[in-house]
This record gives sequence, structure tokens and C-alpha cells, in this order.
Amino acid sequence: MEALIQILMLAVLVSLVTNLIRRKLISREDTLKMAESQLYKKSLLEARKKGDEKLIQKLMKKKEYYQKIDAQIAKKNIITLFATLAVFYLAYILLGQIYSIDIEIAKLPGDLVIPFISQGNQLTAAGWFIISLIAAGLPIAKILGVGGMPELTKEAERKVKE
Repeated sequence: MEALIQILMLAVLVSLVTNLIRRKLISREDTLKMAESQLYKKSLLEARKKGDEKLIQKLMKKKEYYQKIDAQIAKKNIITLFATLAVFYLAYILLGQIYSIDIEIAKLPGDLVIPFISQGNQLTAAGWFIISLIAAGLPIAKILGVGGMPELTKEAERKVKE
């Protein structure tokens, strides 16, 4: 039981650090720009489906601006990805040093087998870490206001459609 709690605490710590990294590197303005870019792409796609050449021409004038935004956001996302992967792998290495990754720390009910999480009906340390990371990550992200697409302001929607 102690191992379950220790691994859960490690997962909470990893989730907290990775969400703080994301919050630091990707601002609310960046998420609004991502949402605006997605709205632009959606508008362009709809115009192409309808065959509205006038609207397509109008939207194509803004293409370079939105490509620049996409490139800036992609760069920040890549940096965030590598930073969070580094934190995850450091924690995973620490977990491997404290517990053997494939050590059985709990029994699963009946004949329940979860691929990559259990060995037979035995929950492994690595499996519990992954489950804990997912379970801790969602509420922490919500508390810190990280992730998800924000609502676009009316001004941003007007900007795309003009």
C-alpha cells in the first residue's frame, strides 16, 4: 500500500511540474491565437466547400499571417513537449531506481488484464505510475487553467471573417 501512495505522489509531482512548464511557456494569448488560427482554417475550408471565390481570395490574403502564428505556436509546443518528456523520463528513471518497473504492487480484480499497465492480473509499478499520472494530470491542469481551447472573443471572430 505504501508503494501505491508513493508512486501516486510522484505522479502528482510530475503532473504539477509539467503543467507549470506548459503554463509558463504557452500563454493565454498563445491559446487564443491557436483558436483564432483554427477558426481561420475552418472558415477557409467552408469557403472552399461552398466554392465562394470572393471569400477564398479574402481569406488567402491572411494566410501568411496565420502561418506565422502557427509556426510560433508550434515552436513553443515543441519546447514544451521536450521539457515535459524530460521531466517524465527523469521521474520514470527515479521510479525504476526505487522500485523495479515491472514489480507487482497490487492485484487487479478477477482476470482483468490491462495492456502495458499490468502483467496478467498484477498491477505493475510502471502501470500504476501511468494511471496515477493520467488521473492527477486532468484535475491539476484544470486547477492551473492549462489546456483546452479558450472561447474566442467576438473581436477575434470578426478579425478572421473580415
